[in-house]
Amino acid sequence: MALAPGTKLGPYEIVALIGAGGMGEVYRARDARLGRDVALKLLPASFASDAERLRRFEQEARAVAALSHPNILAIYDIGQYEGAPYLVSELLEGESLRAVLAKGVPSHRRALDYAAQIAQGLAAAHSKDIAHRDLKPDNIFVTREGRAKILDFGLAKTVLKPAAHPGVAVGATMTVAAPVTEVGTVMGTAGYMSPEQVRGGAVDCRTDIFSFGAVLYEMLSGQRVFKRDTTADTMAAILNDDPPELLESGRQIPPALDRIVRHCLEKSPDHRFQSARDLAFDLESVPTLTGSNTVAAIKTKQRRKWLYVAAGALLTAIAVAAGLMLAASRRPASGSQFHQLTYRLGTLGTARFTPDGQNVIYTAAWEGSPPELYTVPANGQGGHPLDIHDARLLAVSSRGEIAVALTPKELTPFLVPGTLARTTQFGGAPKPEIENVEAADFSPDGAQLAIARVVPEEHLCQLEYPVGKVLYRSPSIDAVRFSPNGRYLAFLTHENAVDDRGTVIIVQKTGEKVVASQIYQSAQGLAWSPSGDEVWTTSPLESGEIHAMNLAGKVRQPMAVPGRLFLQDISVNGQLLARQGIARRGIVIGQGDSQRDLSWLDFGYLRDVSRDGKTMLFEEEGSESQNYTVFVRNLDGSPATPIGEGYGVALSNDKRWALALKLTSPVELWLLPLGPGEARRINPPTLEPIFSASFLSDGHRIVYAAQQAGHRPRVWIQDLSAGAPRPISPEGFVSSWVSPDDKWVVVLDVHSTAHLLSIDTGKLQDLPFLKQDQNILGWTADGLLYVMTPPKGSRSTVHVEKVNPHTGAATPWRDLAVPAIAGAFPEPPVITPDGSTYGFGYRLRLWDLYTVSGVR
Repeated sequence: MALAPGTKLGPYEIVALIGAGGMGEVYRARDARLGRDVALKLLPASFASDAERLRRFEQEARAVAALSHPNILAIYDIGQYEGAPYLVSELLEGESLRAVLAKGVPSHRRALDYAAQIAQGLAAAHSKDIAHRDLKPDNIFVTREGRAKILDFGLAKTVLKPAAHPGVAVGATMTVAAPVTEVGTVMGTAGYMSPEQVRGGAVDCRTDIFSFGAVLYEMLSGQRVFKRDTTADTMAAILNDDPPELLESGRQIPPALDRIVRHCLEKSPDHRFQSARDLAFDLESVPTLTGSNTVAAIKTKQRRKWLYVAAGALLTAIAVAAGLMLAASRRPASGSQFHQLTYRLGTLGTARFTPDGQNVIYTAAWEGSPPELYTVPANGQGGHPLDIHDARLLAVSSRGEIAVALTPKELTPFLVPGTLARTTQFGGAPKPEIENVEAADFSPDGAQLAIARVVPEEHLCQLEYPVGKVLYRSPSIDAVRFSPNGRYLAFLTHENAVDDRGTVIIVQKTGEKVVASQIYQSAQGLAWSPSGDEVWTTSPLESGEIHAMNLAGKVRQPMAVPGRLFLQDISVNGQLLARQGIARRGIVIGQGDSQRDLSWLDFGYLRDVSRDGKTMLFEEEGSESQNYTVFVRNLDGSPATPIGEGYGVALSNDKRWALALKLTSPVELWLLPLGPGEARRINPPTLEPIFSASFLSDGHRIVYAAQQAGHRPRVWIQDLSAGAPRPISPEGFVSSWVSPDDKWVVVLDVHSTAHLLSIDTGKLQDLPFLKQDQNILGWTADGLLYVMTPPKGSRSTVHVEKVNPHTGAATPWRDLAVPAIAGAFPEPPVITPDGSTYGFGYRLRLWDLYTVSGVR
């Protein structure tokens, strides 16, 4: 009998019956503790009569719940009610992939998007040795926001019964949104089973890759790949028949995508993709264009040239025009109106409305000057300085106080802490109070501060409220904001400090977690709605979308515009404050006095240049590369070659291998072949690498920084052919460059102070001759250090010296002239040991500040 509305199962109150089947009923229920609706599946009481069956169900449900991946149905809780076990999961709004396909074949772009998400979900579960074994369109859900979620992940194996025949597994899946697999059948669903499942043999995670291939084939062609008139004939086709050619389906399928499908559908598990992670990488590398369009797109990218002053001015004009056209284009559709506040060239930082919403205070570094604070009426333009220099705005209080970060230091592009100080918008020197503060906000009454403080010795950030009481810790925390009623704190957290992929977290002011969003590929900027019932954020390096999440975790999209949009604040009357414009990254390579722009896509990070000065290692992190793809490219301008996923780190001297960090959780250090060879993970599971690693000259050993649970980071050496990593430094150090004779490695302590570390003895040597504003760039071929003095003023010249690390004797090497690009800022260069070649990345950010009205 179905449970009546109002029935309570622990903290859950039944709202309504969603559906029922042979494996139980599914209800909409209310979790009163967190104020959110959930899906509650009440399983048959027969589960409880088999103690071993129940134990395995609970154990594996907990394993799946621990996955916490945006492409896997989130499991919140398990329990029992009157002898019957129940399972609580997130409540999804949307429809199954089966329902999507019933409406017609999706576009290539949409199918690729779904496929990549499904593969990422599989990869996350497979990393925990959890296989689905019944992947099919019925068990994949597509939310209203376009997020693909795998249902019933791992739970199929928790309900297995003893085999009816030797070698044949029988059981049933716990399907929430689709009919269940009936007891007494071979495990899986005919048409999507792998050959090893059909035979009743042993299966592993590669069986999911076969099923994935069948699902992808159906998404692309609209036909089930092995469908026959009877179940027996379908199973025979899985065992014996080759899949029909996708290229003959009448649809224009990219050849690379056809190869991926066929690779998934190999009869032998050994011939398929060996990991879902590799599958996901290949999918993300498939172009969505076909035929001549693809060639044209590649040629267009190869024609990119270095942007000089005129180009910068042109880009600025384009950005301004785009903003005006953007505003005009949005008015008829949504009633939103854009008002431009700033027009100058430079970079914009944090911006906030004053409490009455009538004025705006913002940070800007115009024309290459250090950042300072300005104020402008919300309906005005330009503004005037507040005489607060070398500072970044943190918060504005209801009492008119301003909190700033003085002398902010860029530890990473997304972590720029400074010394918190307070003053008023009417002037006065800020009073320094707390060091290493990344973000802050005043309580609604203006009496107290919540802060995100960087803890350098632990490479962590911590949310504190009140100051000194730690509520949350993460590798990176920013955009801390109080709710209007003061009961909640919202903030962005990132898995590591060099990655802008992030999650919106809402906690009670006492620290209890309320809700977390999905992981956004780029998450920056956060503000509460005036009513306090939603938190709004943006993905500025992905798109112009605003995501609004309520306290129950439900997400909607109040606005989506072309280009990039970076939310800064929302006023008491609902007006938005946002940056809009251009954000790009590029790469310049210099040889002698000649420089070439060798940017590949739209957001490249230069990581290394080969010793012979002919090849560079970089990764692309922008939307055109589907995020975090490692490339190598010859400096003659020939096309770039993708070699793996993650962050590029270093090239071996013989150019056979590259080191890369895969942005899994935890992070993994991988060895990637530039040519023939097999990629493999380097670090053991007990060590989590930190962004630094170098090859020794023999190419068989590496030095890298990594952290064990419960310990501070330290430097390790590892032989790539055999053996475990061995620590060579005390705790609290990270590594960078190895000397040409393999005797020394430059290391940084928790205060970012450089030292030399003896690889053989572990002895540390100070480098007292380094000035506070100087940076080490690497080693010369004769054992000296390249040392850079950062650019000043116009930021157009980088001064580099060669310094003896043991005596401090310095001789000038050269001044690297950076072509003046409006809005572009160069990064520390990479220099080959012989000095013949150098390269640097640059950031091109042409933002303007807008107020936006009419968004709901």
